[in-house]
Amino acid sequence: MTPITTSTIRHSFRRFFPLSCAGCDGHVTGGAGFCEICEPTVHPIAAPACAICQVPMESFETPRHGASECSRCRQNRPHFDTARALWEYEGAVADALRRIKYGADFPALRALCRQARPWFVDQLREVEDKSRLIPVPSYPSELRRRGFHVPSMALRLLLKGAPVPTIIDSGLKKTRATEQQAGLTYDGRRKNIRSAFDYGPGFAPRGQAILFDDVMTTGATADEGARALRRAGFSTVKVIVLARAPMGVG
Repeated sequence: MTPITTSTIRHSFRRFFPLSCAGCDGHVTGGAGFCEICEPTVHPIAAPACAICQVPMESFETPRHGASECSRCRQNRPHFDTARALWEYEGAVADALRRIKYGADFPALRALCRQARPWFVDQLREVEDKSRLIPVPSYPSELRRRGFHVPSMALRLLLKGAPVPTIIDSGLKKTRATEQQAGLTYDGRRKNIRSAFDYGPGFAPRGQAILFDDVMTTGATADEGARALRRAGFSTVKVIVLARAPMGVG
């Protein structure tokens, strides 16, 4: 009699309960995150992109020839050193993130992280040893209203079985409630989130902080979170997000 192993159970489960697509709930094969219909709408961030915030440079109407930084980063350099994203925030990726945030679609989150995990682990291999991996926090009332915290849940899925030298750090706190950033202008977002974060774990931080979020649109939230981390004493701040919106999307 063939012994029942964990791999046998997993194979049987996937046979009768196939993995679903992050974008549409369709079935996927081979552990992919997106089905054959949604996959063509999934676009990894590619050059040309801003060297700092990684916004796609082709989204500008009149980009400066040969520039490596976008106009916003040249005019108001952010408090983070670099931002790195896997996908453009559009198509099936944007659909999946909206379903996760506003519909509590946890299978979509698992599928999204399943696809993103190899890239995410590669990103962490490039950071300093014992860097602090910090999810962008929510204010308590905002967290109660939604009932779950996407960045923290995504981190647990992305780090599953990953041998990376990072420390998850929950020392960054959101100190006041804010309006929803969606729908606000760039200046409105910056004003809305201004001074909304503080870092106070009870020790003097140093070295590198890795600020993680699911999506970056204008970059105002990441900039303000990085400002709090810099103020606390971190020497460098790198932002890692799953998706990055083109300029003007919000």
